[in-house]
Amino acid sequence: MSWLLVIPCVVALGCQNGAAPASNDAKPTTSAQAAGSAAPQASAASGPKGSIPNGIGRPDADIAKVVNPKNEAPYEGPKATVRGTVRIKGDAPPATSFTFPTGKCGEAAATYGKLFRVGLEGAAADVLVAVTGYKGIVPARDEAAKITIHGCAFSRRTMALTYGQRIDVANIDKIESYMPYLDGAPKKAVLVAVPGGAPVKLYAYEPGHYMLRDELPNPFLTADVYVLAYATHAVTGLDGQYEIPGVPVGEVRVSAFLPSIDKVVEQRVTLKEGDNTIDLDLEFDAKKDDPEVRKKAAAEKKAADEKKAADDKGSPDKVEKK
Repeated sequence: MSWLLVIPCVVALGCQNGAAPASNDAKPTTSAQAAGSAAPQASAASGPKGSIPNGIGRPDADIAKVVNPKNEAPYEGPKATVRGTVRIKGDAPPATSFTFPTGKCGEAAATYGKLFRVGLEGAAADVLVAVTGYKGIVPARDEAAKITIHGCAFSRRTMALTYGQRIDVANIDKIESYMPYLDGAPKKAVLVAVPGGAPVKLYAYEPGHYMLRDELPNPFLTADVYVLAYATHAVTGLDGQYEIPGVPVGEVRVSAFLPSIDKVVEQRVTLKEGDNTIDLDLEFDAKKDDPEVRKKAAAEKKAADEKKAADDKGSPDKVEKK
């Protein structure tokens, strides 16, 4: 995913999986007494230019080192809005191995029953679309990235947020409760997302790839979470559409990434001020792109290599003729 590497590897997506905080002293304080944890107190810090949303309680200067390492003022020049539709062509998504409870989990099968979600006319859902390669700093617009749970399913299977944003998980069910947590991030308590209650607040203390999961026995209830060093990103819905506003004009790279099949497609384009429509197409070949097929092929190759090594070791030594 080299298209995501817009800053040094130590803070770019793909350099770590399940990142941990740099030190225990830097962890925000969370509350275990409420359904949603109280917002941590940010340390006072001076220096960063412009407004940097801070929903994780780290010093503003620490967040700025990642999202604004050159301490630039936010970009104020001509801006573009990038929108379009991502479609996926090729084979239909295979079924997953999950089983789903009847009754209460009405949306789970539709969300997690296939390797990936496809809408009408091949529209690809849960695709992370990012614009990179421009000059200037574009800060995030809010302190939190939001996601909901309903019918034992997250509203999307992919989340993208800018470093410094927290995750607000809201339960919009009427009866069922959930216990969401961010796998890869340290936690001091498991919080309960009660029906219609306050959102559970989750904190990613470093950029990287995390998994949003449920502490209750719902193994299918997951979402890939990508914490990035920039704010020009979006995730497609079932209509395959995305929209990314406030991008500096000029030459950029527009990339689409579908985590469930680990595939990327990208275009280099020159943005003009105002609206820019960029449609992107992914391709899925079940024989090559299905993770289970790849895993089986890798296991078979490993077994064949081990058998060959054992056969070679057990064969009689060649007698050298004099």
